[in-house]
Amino acid sequence: MQKASRGPVATARDNGAESRDLRRVARQLSATIGLEFFQAIARHLAAALTADAVLIGEFLGGREERCRSVAAWMDGAPAEFEYPLAESATAAVLQDKPGLCRTEALVRFPSDTLFQTVRAEACIGVPLVDAGRNPIGALMALFRRPVSSARGPRNLLGIFADRASAELCRKQQEDKLRESEERYRVFIARNSDAMWRIEFDSPIPVDLTDEEQFRRIYETGYFAECNDAAARMIGLEKAEQLVGSRLTDILPPLDPTNRNSVLLAIHAGYKPTTSEINPIDTQGHERHMLRSMWGIIENGRLERIWGSNRDIGDLRYAEKALDASEQRMASLLEAMHLLVVILDPKGAVAFCNEYLYSLTGWCDANVLGKDWLATMIPVDERARVKSAFERGMKNPSEPIHFESTLLGPDGHRRHLDWDSTLLRGSDGAVSARALIGKDTTEFRALEEQLHQAQKLATIGRLAGSVAHDFNNLLTVILGYATVLLDKLSLVDPGYVGLSEIRKAAEEGADLSRRLLTFSRHQVLRPRVVQLNALVVETRQMLGTLLGDKIQLVLNLQPDAGSVRVDASYFHQVLLNLATNARDAMPQGGMMTILTSNVDIGGPAPHPAGLAPGPFVLLTIADTGTGMTEEVREHLFEPFFTTKEIGKGTGLGLSTVYGIVKQSGGEILVESAQGRGTTFRIYLPRIDEHTAPAPGSAEDVPMPHGTETILLVENREDVHTLAARVLQDLGYSVLEADGIERAMGLSREYSEQIDLLLVSVSLSKAAGEGLADTVKLLSTETRILFISESGEEPPPGLSERGFECIQTPFTPISLAKTVRELLDHGREE
Repeated sequence: MQKASRGPVATARDNGAESRDLRRVARQLSATIGLEFFQAIARHLAAALTADAVLIGEFLGGREERCRSVAAWMDGAPAEFEYPLAESATAAVLQDKPGLCRTEALVRFPSDTLFQTVRAEACIGVPLVDAGRNPIGALMALFRRPVSSARGPRNLLGIFADRASAELCRKQQEDKLRESEERYRVFIARNSDAMWRIEFDSPIPVDLTDEEQFRRIYETGYFAECNDAAARMIGLEKAEQLVGSRLTDILPPLDPTNRNSVLLAIHAGYKPTTSEINPIDTQGHERHMLRSMWGIIENGRLERIWGSNRDIGDLRYAEKALDASEQRMASLLEAMHLLVVILDPKGAVAFCNEYLYSLTGWCDANVLGKDWLATMIPVDERARVKSAFERGMKNPSEPIHFESTLLGPDGHRRHLDWDSTLLRGSDGAVSARALIGKDTTEFRALEEQLHQAQKLATIGRLAGSVAHDFNNLLTVILGYATVLLDKLSLVDPGYVGLSEIRKAAEEGADLSRRLLTFSRHQVLRPRVVQLNALVVETRQMLGTLLGDKIQLVLNLQPDAGSVRVDASYFHQVLLNLATNARDAMPQGGMMTILTSNVDIGGPAPHPAGLAPGPFVLLTIADTGTGMTEEVREHLFEPFFTTKEIGKGTGLGLSTVYGIVKQSGGEILVESAQGRGTTFRIYLPRIDEHTAPAPGSAEDVPMPHGTETILLVENREDVHTLAARVLQDLGYSVLEADGIERAMGLSREYSEQIDLLLVSVSLSKAAGEGLADTVKLLSTETRILFISESGEEPPPGLSERGFECIQTPFTPISLAKTVRELLDHGREE
């Protein structure tokens, strides 16, 4: 059953008609090109094929493939179409599938928007291809009625497809060139860098000398093209103001920056070169620019030069500011005496500041690139420091604090407190580790010395307290032993025992004096003496003490200054140190004594505990066995000894320490096992004449007297002993055990009292008040204070006519002191 027709059907033309149409259309299109060609072919093909629409479309790529009309003719007038290729008849044509649809076109391609717009019932099309036979467009005829035969229309479209393909290829190339030129112009115009092209009146041979090429470039060159940025760089506003200008009018040829950049391009054979130039602008300010240049050479001749200038002034200013900031930071760190170390992520040293080098002795060549832990940290501390680093990685935003020892190249050790933080790059990744260290070596030494001094002070207070009580007992023992011995004959059975008791008491008194000397409670009798003279006076005793196996060497600086010391006690210092040296050299060796003047002052490091000023340094060194660090720490403590039981009291060096400190000096010791020991004693230098040593009193019998003495003493044992001794010697003794009683007796017997014997320990203020009262009542009365060893007597004794006797005293020393004071009063 035949299908009913829905309308007129386009029928095929005979061969003669097709030939006439072809010749007619060909004649009409032969003289046209470009867009005119496309418009003509669309119009004439529509007429020749009696088509409702003819389309010449080009393929557009992108996110959605589309077809856009280059030219179109519909219903006797130009038209424009653009539609997606997906599910369209055009896509079938581009894929070189049968490009015809004689009827029911919308049924076959329901999504074809072109068909919907034209309301097409039939379509005949052929692809347009490039030289590689790749589809670039389509030539299509559309009908609103079915087509009975497509052969004729398709042949006609195919005849013009090659010409249309060629014209479409040319159009696309021109479009690309036009777009490229437009992008070029926009790039040049909108670029913030100055961009320019220089042409020449005539090409310049590149085989000329450099100077000749340079001359011709400047004399024949002119700006053929540039952007506004180039014009602004020389003080103009628009590129049009610069185009056509001669180089000699714009850029001085003698300007070193311009000359050097052009010569650099010539030397490079006009290959791309970049150089920094520093021209002076119209306001006289120096500018910083980066110039890039390259030349176009054809047939051995320079045709033109392209170039660009980039303003790097902000960069240079930023660099200078950064350099200045870094220099300020470096100067600050150096001034603050902080050590700075930068480690790379692997722990290798990337930077150390100068203070670290000057403090430790390291240099760049020995540390840069080396593992910091392996180079500068002792083996036994590396695990602890590494653990601190790992702890810091867990909290990278917080700095970590740790302590370590820093090794010098010679193994010398310094103590450091470190603060470490991680440095990050622009990507946020850890790029380095920064370490800021503070040298605490001197602080730790001072801290240790303070600890040692506090410990010795505590021990000294204990020793002084014991010695004071001990002295009171010794005073009584010595006193009564002496009194009893005076009453016995040598053949008496008790004489030997009492003699041993007194001898033991005297040895106890010596032991007490050492304890008081260490605790600095022993009252010294200092005078200005030549230190060299003290050493020479002791030389014979030192030689005897050291023996034949030990060589004694004196190296005394002739102009070594004077010091204020108690000469007798300082002899004991030399003898005790010599004894220590002798015991450290059982197989023999050498002991050296040196004296020299030293001046300590300024910010430079100096021996701990010493204030700036002039000193005399006494150095005593031996070549003995040395001592361990543990022994050195306890060296000056009383009763500390490394000798066998029964061979030392442990008070020798503690006595030395007390005498030196009480003399205003400082004693330091350096020692190591197998390397000997060196004692350095610093004593304040005195610019005074030395006083002669006091002569020794002759051994005279115990003197007697008949004068009246007021005795004021609250310690019953000492009071009883003193009263008995004085009464046995013939003196009249008025006794009082307190100030109140003494005041009463002094008023009652003011005219009879020849001497007031009063204890300092009663109460200094009260005791001195009593003494002053007695002196007011009778100016002839002499005053004698009794003080425990180390107890400070009242000031200004000699000026006020007062004297002092210390415990433990013997009956003979008390008798001599009383007699001398009374006799001295009569002479006056």
